[in-house]
Amino acid sequence: MKAWNELLNILDHKIGSTTVNQWLRPLKVVKFDAGNLYLDAADSFQINWFKEYVTPYLSKYLLTGRGKEIKVHFSILGKEYPKKKEKQEDEESFYQPDHLESHATFDDFIQPTDENLPFNVLSELIDGSLPFGSYNPIYIYGPEGSGKSHLLMATAKALQEMGKRCFYVRADTFTEHVIRAFRSASLQEFRKAYRDIEVLIIDDVHLFSRKIATQEELFHTFNRLHTAGFQIILGSNLPPRLLEEIEERLISRFEWGITLSISPHNQKERMKILELRGSALHLPLSAPLKDFLLKSFKNLHALIQALEALALRLPHSTLPPDLEIAEYHLKDLIEKESKTFLTPEKILKTVANTFGIKTEDILGKAQNKECALPRQIAMYLCREKLGHPYLKIGRLFGRDHSTVMSSVKRVKRGIEKKEEGFLLPLNDIQRIIH
Repeated sequence: MKAWNELLNILDHKIGSTTVNQWLRPLKVVKFDAGNLYLDAADSFQINWFKEYVTPYLSKYLLTGRGKEIKVHFSILGKEYPKKKEKQEDEESFYQPDHLESHATFDDFIQPTDENLPFNVLSELIDGSLPFGSYNPIYIYGPEGSGKSHLLMATAKALQEMGKRCFYVRADTFTEHVIRAFRSASLQEFRKAYRDIEVLIIDDVHLFSRKIATQEELFHTFNRLHTAGFQIILGSNLPPRLLEEIEERLISRFEWGITLSISPHNQKERMKILELRGSALHLPLSAPLKDFLLKSFKNLHALIQALEALALRLPHSTLPPDLEIAEYHLKDLIEKESKTFLTPEKILKTVANTFGIKTEDILGKAQNKECALPRQIAMYLCREKLGHPYLKIGRLFGRDHSTVMSSVKRVKRGIEKKEEGFLLPLNDIQRIIH
């Protein structure tokens, strides 16, 4: 019908043609008359989305020839909607924050030898020396196993103990909540849970990639909290500019406050974390077993997972476990780790392939841009992804540690300034080695 098509054309400009093509044009016009439009949807999610984002435009743009609003009716795949009301569980109780791990405290966080700005900023937020909203949002990024989740959970726990209304949630949980809100028509309960708070902490925001409806709701939630002056803290594997398939308006908001990087723990720090977690799990670890675990699991997250698996799988009669027994019980995790193990060689090869040069060119003496830029990026990735000391990276590249330090700083500066020469190749490389 003409009025419906005109509405779609208007909404192309109001909310974007991509959104209209995804959510509205797939709706099938079943029938219409002078004052009614009957639409068939794929599911209730699509209908609830329509009611939330399109209904406000209907009184102005979906009108009869006499200027009266056309009433919209829905069905789902030809079946009546809505069905007769069925008893539903309490929606409000569904929108709960994620569980905070007992060991995730500031006291149990192993401080890296390098200055840890994320730790310092969040500590200042807790002790009151940094007022809420001074940096909003606080965006912390670093590779898996660098301690981001530990810090975010420790912050949530400390704030809750202070009586603050703090909501900690992982990105996948936020997405589940959004889907539930639309499917059960409980957006009011969802928004009450996420907006009647003082601090919102969302971990792993890179997982919002390609989730259009979730990004839409996050955008509005972010705006509401930010405007009210409530603190927002975000965690991710990547800096904002390297996030893939996340709307520009969200990325720009992620950059409104302060962006802080966190580096992986070095070997000494990982050893201390291993000992602390082993003690908490009542799992005695011999020196050879600790060395074996550290060599087998380079990623801290995988290391802790292996330790917890060992504590669960071992009969108490075999405590303390010897090396052979531990290796037997962790065989599946060791195989999994070996398949995903990231090495400096893999980084070099990926960078070289991305730039169309040889690894020898990166490791060579040439100072031209064709070799210098890939070299800087490779050094940066060895530091950020593997947590290697500057001296070790320098030995690999045949440079002194000061050259490595300046190269890493140059790449970080390029990311912060959104220079395409760094962002575009890094995007491709991270997708391969992630």
